[in-house]
Amino acid sequence: MTTHILLRCGEIFLKGKNYLTFEKLLRQNIAVLTATNKKDIVPLRGRFILPFFEQHHLLRRVFGLVSYSLSIKIHPQIDAICAAAVSLLQDKKKTFKIITKRSDKRFPFTSPEITARVGKYIEEKTALRYTKENPRLILQIEINNDGAYLFTESIPCFGGLPTGSEGPVLLLVENEQSRLAGLLMMKRGISLLPVGLHDYDISLLQKFSPFPLQLSLFSTYSELKQFAHQKKINILVTGSFDLVEHDLSRHFLILKPLLAFDEKLINKTLLEYQNA
Repeated sequence: MTTHILLRCGEIFLKGKNYLTFEKLLRQNIAVLTATNKKDIVPLRGRFILPFFEQHHLLRRVFGLVSYSLSIKIHPQIDAICAAAVSLLQDKKKTFKIITKRSDKRFPFTSPEITARVGKYIEEKTALRYTKENPRLILQIEINNDGAYLFTESIPCFGGLPTGSEGPVLLLVENEQSRLAGLLMMKRGISLLPVGLHDYDISLLQKFSPFPLQLSLFSTYSELKQFAHQKKINILVTGSFDLVEHDLSRHFLILKPLLAFDEKLINKTLLEYQNA
């Protein structure tokens, strides 16, 4: 039944003249992290549209996306919308509500008129009853330049900015907290170079990164500083709450994304990323 996926972006719309740069990067990241064809990812009025694919859960790993919906795309004609709405809801019971967004102002009905017509048709053809208060389900209708999209659910993503729009910075990988610190920086658009003195699993970071990640290991902090100098990077991210080794704090600007987190929040947030 589902034909397309409607993707919603977040903060990139606050970027003014740089919006197209962020949109291009986000589109590229979507293609890489979901193994889809970039040509199939179509920007459309603050959204991205792409054909349905079974592994759509991978979209949750793309920083910059706020949510997505599995939708039916149909011809933007009122009778077709009514028929598709009934087809989508025919097995449902109890109450419903409709939210309509008409981005294409060429469509001959206003959003309230579409809501009224489709709602009346659904009541005539199903056992559902329309209500504005506490409906059991919500049908959303979006009418854009290329068609009408109907859906009943929005699947949340992590939001933020597309990874790679800022950076890179070094991530000092020492423990579980380091991985979460790295993810939070990636969510702000920053690309990472993981470094450490001991080997550690960074597969969780790779799961969310559109770029290949490799943990660079060093025997001493002096070697790490030399590496940073070669890369011309003076920012070091850590998941630690403790004082950073004194010589590092003189050499780097130290960022601690977890400073306001307690252990319970760290574990809860890590689990959310692990389950994505």
